[in-house]
Amino acid sequence: MSVVWDTPADRKAEPQGTGAWLSGDTLVRSRFDAVTGFHAATGERSWEYVPPGRSSVCHATADTVRSVLVLVRDGDGASSPAKDKSCTTVVAIDMQDGRELWQARLSEPDPPLFQGSSVSAGGGVAVLLQQDQLRAVHVRTGKPRWKAALPKECVPGRTAAAEHQIAAFLACGGEDNLWDEKIAEDAELHTAAFDPATGALRWSTPLGGRRPLEHDTFTDFLSADPIVVAASEDGGEQGAYFSFGGNGRPNPPIDFSGPYGKIHYRHSLGMAVADDRRLYAVHDLPTLRSRDSRNHLTAFDLATGTPVWGGTPDDDRLDGDSGYRLLVQDGKLTVLTSHREDPYRVRVLDPATGEQREIRDLPDSMGSVDAIFRYRDRLVVARYDAYSTGSRPFTAYEHR
Repeated sequence: MSVVWDTPADRKAEPQGTGAWLSGDTLVRSRFDAVTGFHAATGERSWEYVPPGRSSVCHATADTVRSVLVLVRDGDGASSPAKDKSCTTVVAIDMQDGRELWQARLSEPDPPLFQGSSVSAGGGVAVLLQQDQLRAVHVRTGKPRWKAALPKECVPGRTAAAEHQIAAFLACGGEDNLWDEKIAEDAELHTAAFDPATGALRWSTPLGGRRPLEHDTFTDFLSADPIVVAASEDGGEQGAYFSFGGNGRPNPPIDFSGPYGKIHYRHSLGMAVADDRRLYAVHDLPTLRSRDSRNHLTAFDLATGTPVWGGTPDDDRLDGDSGYRLLVQDGKLTVLTSHREDPYRVRVLDPATGEQREIRDLPDSMGSVDAIFRYRDRLVVARYDAYSTGSRPFTAYEHR
């Protein structure tokens, strides 16, 4: 593969407000001080949105189908002592030209949110936390759409939006509430699904099965439709992926540790993807020697929690390489791999069988890569999480 275009490197960034998306013919990169759009065909910068004053982007999400990026930023203080540090201003931006579409305010949480930002976009709506409620607005106009029907004694946390479903974490119930806080110390963590058109509750289920997880467990959404959650009580290798059927019935969990090897929570999102039937995860080998940097790739059936292919130390679908980033799209599983002696490679696998369809070497040292996209017949890599040094936002490759 050869380089088609490469964007110039950015200066050093701060670790907040980062992300990258592909919407139509536009690539968008968000960072703490600006959001920038690039032409996917040429790599040329097409627009830039800079928050006013010294305000910073705290969080960003996107409805790529409708080409709207929704960000949360802090206040506009002209100097640091006067700056409002609360991240309560929501701004919607047209991803095609960088125009500001609408603004809204979040209620300042007291006490703070139990799970960081709850703003998400997808399915034609932006979901915002306002006055302890999940409220949706039209993603392009900002007009109110609905207020979610929350279960009794539940407080909303992080959300994730997809075309046909809004997913949310809830802190529910509990009796240990000596100081009359909104969330009891022993509140349980629930996962819920809402209708994106009306906000109606489809189902709510405790996360963790027979032993529910506490509300302060490390959790995040790998997928909103189907709902797949990565959860770890210690933020390490003790954890699992939890998924749910269409009616909220929990599927058997996929443990971070098993005969296939080990998954660490910090890798549970960036090195895994899911489609409507399976979870594809990169993991360490069960016995990893100090000089062995390899890892393997396994496909798990969401309905049963068992490996479909891969799943044993001898079943290496990456031919000795280490998996790095994954993309499942259009019936293909694309895996970016690396090895100490070899350049980066792009492997295309059959998601159903794990059989390799294609392998190609990349011509350069790509450095840190945080996401990969398919644009026409090209592979585009995105970089947005490299804080310590500047990085090139995007690079596009094509077959020679």
